[in-house]
Amino acid sequence: MAALLALCLAAPGVAEAASNEIGDYRESRVHEALGLQYELGADVPLRDAPFVGTHNSFNSVAEMGPTLSAQDSNQQLTLVDQLQIDVRSLELDLHRFPSIQGGGFAPVVCHATGDHTGCSVEKPLGPVLDEIAGWLRRPDNDDQVLLLYLEDHLDNEDGYDDAAQIVREELGGLIYAPPGDGCTKLPLKLTREDVRSAGDQVVIVGNCGIGSEWPSVTFDWSSSHKEARPQGYTDFPACGPDFSRADYQGTLIRYFEDSTKLTGTAGEPDDGITPPTAAAMARCGVDLLGLDQLTPDDGRLKKLVWSWAPDQPKQQAGRCAVQRVSAKRPFGRWYVRDCGERRPVACRRDERWIVRSEKVRQKEAAALCEKKDAVHAVPRTGFEAQLLRLAMEKAGVRKAWLGYRRSGGEWAALDERG
Repeated sequence: MAALLALCLAAPGVAEAASNEIGDYRESRVHEALGLQYELGADVPLRDAPFVGTHNSFNSVAEMGPTLSAQDSNQQLTLVDQLQIDVRSLELDLHRFPSIQGGGFAPVVCHATGDHTGCSVEKPLGPVLDEIAGWLRRPDNDDQVLLLYLEDHLDNEDGYDDAAQIVREELGGLIYAPPGDGCTKLPLKLTREDVRSAGDQVVIVGNCGIGSEWPSVTFDWSSSHKEARPQGYTDFPACGPDFSRADYQGTLIRYFEDSTKLTGTAGEPDDGITPPTAAAMARCGVDLLGLDQLTPDDGRLKKLVWSWAPDQPKQQAGRCAVQRVSAKRPFGRWYVRDCGERRPVACRRDERWIVRSEKVRQKEAAALCEKKDAVHAVPRTGFEAQLLRLAMEKAGVRKAWLGYRRSGGEWAALDERG
């Protein structure tokens, strides 16, 4: 009891410190670069589109208060604070359990076993979704698309029906709902831009559940994704040991870590997703990272930047971008350059990157690519950036124009996907 009281008394100071750190983060180059990468992935199918995510996103004292399960936490920040530091995939575990609001059985958000052992006085589902909806409905967030994983332990049809009703009430108008009746497989050709075009912001994934109501709000991703916990992960080009390149190309790949003491003492620890591992996963094309204990100053956020160099993009340097490779930085980095400089050109034909070694101004790059039946393009993922790097090395080119240009203060790809 003394420990819980101490946590409660400390909470205001902790919250203020977190708020200051989040403010500093949102002024950083890392935040800017991750935002630009997120936009680059907007027209990429979900099977290839990267998301920064957290594992058991709700499981913290900051979010749940001093509950039983939160004492063995996966996170330190509230759900809204996680969204503020570029998390775009959240995971909520749902249990049918006596609610602190009303006393009867209701869907609650709780970190527990399948029989609900570990649940105590956690928040009901409604208030948790209300926080997420409030953030998404802010005017400056109306273009953000969230992947929401609902891990369901709702027992029976009443539990699933109640949860579906709450989802509709709290996220109404934001959900990209499955079409038709019955269980719908997550469409891996779906893009974030498709969701935006439909006027929506949330794609919910999980299992089919029980009854007819749950499948009306939740896509079944049981066969659409593959997941593992990190054990001996290897960098590009091996990207192992768990999945083949065919797996990466055909499904949504998720890696998640688990930092809880329960997992450690149960004899199921993993390697964790360290900053170097996060960087390797970005280069390999891992679609979804379930990070634990994420904070604004977490080095993994910096390592998830696979595109821009640390001091880029500079506003005064120009309006065009090059990818540069060197012996010191074999993974490639992007830099702003004056569009009138003469550089080789990055082109893309289907899934293949072609580098034209002739040096031209950026405005002449598209025509040069067309001569090879290709388009002047920019990588959308860390994996694509690695393929371009290999093509540059093969062509003996250190710097190449990307199909990426700033106009009116906004960076935009010059090629279209889909």
